[in-house]
Amino acid sequence: MGGNSRIGIPWSDLPRELVERIADCLDTETDVLRFRAVCSSWRSSTTPFKKFPSTPLKLPFPFQAGGTSRVKHKGAYFSLAERTVYGVQLPESKEPSFWLVKIERSGDGKLRILNTVSDSQIKILPETQLPKLLNTLDFRIYEVCKAYTLRYTNPAKPKQNYEYKCVKKVVVSGDVKNDKYVIMAIDDVNKLWYIKSGDEKWTMVRDNCGSNNFLDVVNYKGQFYGIDVWGGTWVFDPMFNSTKITYNICRPASKRHLVDLYKGELFLVEEVTDKDKRVCTCYNFDDGCQCRFPRTPVRNTAVEITISRIDKGREEWVEEKTVDNQIIFIDRYICFRTEEKKAHYHDNDNYGYDDTWDYGYNYFECDCGVSSDDDAGTVDNFVPSDDVKLKFRGLHGHNTGVCDFATGKIGSLLMYPEYADIFWPPPSWLSSS
Repeated sequence: MGGNSRIGIPWSDLPRELVERIADCLDTETDVLRFRAVCSSWRSSTTPFKKFPSTPLKLPFPFQAGGTSRVKHKGAYFSLAERTVYGVQLPESKEPSFWLVKIERSGDGKLRILNTVSDSQIKILPETQLPKLLNTLDFRIYEVCKAYTLRYTNPAKPKQNYEYKCVKKVVVSGDVKNDKYVIMAIDDVNKLWYIKSGDEKWTMVRDNCGSNNFLDVVNYKGQFYGIDVWGGTWVFDPMFNSTKITYNICRPASKRHLVDLYKGELFLVEEVTDKDKRVCTCYNFDDGCQCRFPRTPVRNTAVEITISRIDKGREEWVEEKTVDNQIIFIDRYICFRTEEKKAHYHDNDNYGYDDTWDYGYNYFECDCGVSSDDDAGTVDNFVPSDDVKLKFRGLHGHNTGVCDFATGKIGSLLMYPEYADIFWPPPSWLSSS
């Protein structure tokens, strides 16, 4: 036999120990399903994916014990709903294209398709070419990330199972083997709460100074990290004692997000909105603020976006000018990234964000402390053409924005339709394959 000859070994003949070691490295339900579908021997060597939580969680409502005495809320509780962002690609396609879709799965098994950034539900119109089933042999389907939200559930009023609007962020750390969990949540007034397995009530987190005013919280490398309204970054130990690891940030930004961008580093994304840029010029405080600032196309519009990473040596955030061809997606529940080489665009750094919620508690005001009377603003109603409105009507009005760091352009998603097709409508190859 020649020196270059090789003997092929069937996949099914791989040693059981090796198959088990490979399976232990799979941490998403999609990967486990595909792995177990290879052959019967692989399926018998591995166990099905264990979902977390194994049974629907019933969490206390509201956050503050005894916070409501209204009869209509008697028996109500929070239920945990899981949201998963999936990427879908053609396995043999020469086009570097993909489609992102966010699916919410509630405890009762119901599914909803959401805008990947704004979390608004996308209405499936009769003419939308969306298959009811996707064969994983025909497509490369992978999980990008997971997020969670709390839904208000009242057994006496089952039709009122809806997303609780007074929750800005929910982060979960779960032990799948023991079905143990820790959940942290930021409420509508920026208070940070947590609850652990076996707890009967939520506990409010207080930092070393006794304050509690947070814009974001994430689970990063097994620990909870939070950032407050002044730009201070905090890490919480298992007993929820907090340690401040970076100094405050001087620039005003009413929206701040923490994201595990790439290379295992934690990054900070800051949105400076139109209201952060407003400067009061009133000097006669007896007459009150007379400033009248112009309205913007989207309420609380981001006019400047910066990305920073922690310099551990100096314990401060250092601004980054590029994110190495990554696309960053930010909304109030989830922050994630994907490599831009999978998309249609090249040599750019992009950032998609949700402008539907302003986290700032004091940026609505002028410097004199008096609120301008145009705080309500307007919703995203920019549509460049009827064709764009028709094609992307599933996204119209969702207040989603785009920032391209290479060109510096920033604006409504529908102003730049070349980016919108990542989200909607579903690509033509999805229904034709």
